[in-house]
Amino acid sequence: MFRRILSYIFPFSLYQKESMVSGTLSVTLLNGKKILNSPNTDYSYGKLQQVLRFGLQQIGFDLIREQKKILVLGLAAGSVVETLIKEVKFQGQIHGVEIDPEVIAIGKQFFDLDKVKNLQLFIQDAQEYIKDTKDKYDFIIVDIFQDDQMPSFLFAPSFFLQLNTLLNSNGVILFNTIVKNKLQAQRNERFVQYFHEKYQITVFSKVEEENQLLLLVKKETSHIGEK
Repeated sequence: MFRRILSYIFPFSLYQKESMVSGTLSVTLLNGKKILNSPNTDYSYGKLQQVLRFGLQQIGFDLIREQKKILVLGLAAGSVVETLIKEVKFQGQIHGVEIDPEVIAIGKQFFDLDKVKNLQLFIQDAQEYIKDTKDKYDFIIVDIFQDDQMPSFLFAPSFFLQLNTLLNSNGVILFNTIVKNKLQAQRNERFVQYFHEKYQITVFSKVEEENQLLLLVKKETSHIGEK
């Protein structure tokens, strides 16, 4: 309790672990809340949670509650799962895919990831998972980073074309990206141009400064994301 109070003045380091995938992973107590960081960015429960919460709000909590199965690619320690369970009140199935076993271990130890009854964990590369799975999803969250970098495969058309085969007829994809410079902005523009005929794409820029959220909706459900 004493550390929790003092964490509103300065952060406390609770745990540190080296990961071959993510580099140095640190659990910090800040403003009374535990946060997972990699060397250059928040991984879970910090700014990232605010970014994805914003995206969920644009879709609409009521609409998300109606879905039966959600896929999270890039689960990390599960901050978006916390938002889905505690704020959205989602009661359907959640499949979480995370390539780094160290991150999953931290999620279980510090963030009760293993206590979420409707969450099924898959420690696997997202590319392999989407090729192997037989499941179909109503909603897919793509939140894949290696520290503060995005793997290039995310912007290869083949990845999102494969994702499309996993979506049910009214499926929605929320894609979290980082845009720090002109090249990254152009990368996202090319992505939107490539997929604009298949999806209605709504772009939310400068979410928590550097994040750009892309909401991909099949055109028969084009009311999602409109204001």
